Amino acid sequence: MEMQQFRFDMKRPMSAPAKFALFAFGIVLFLPIFALAIVAGLLASLVFGMLFAVGIVRRKIRSLFSGKDSDGRKNVRIKR
Repeated sequence: MEMQQFRFDMKRPMSAPAKFALFAFGIVLFLPIFALAIVAGLLASLVFGMLFAVGIVRRKIRSLFSGKDSDGRKNVRIKR
């Protein structure tokens, strides 16, 4: 008596209810994951965009109020 083995490579045509069940299962499983990935990507791009804008504004404010020498140069050392 031989032991039965699993065979996953069988090429049987799927019935219409089996195809519909597989399609419904795929939608139920992957659609929420895909939606969460899109929402997370949009949220991350929004947060990083805001942080980028804050960094630019802070750099501009710092450059406006930083000290300049008499010739209008910033952070320049002149050797005499």
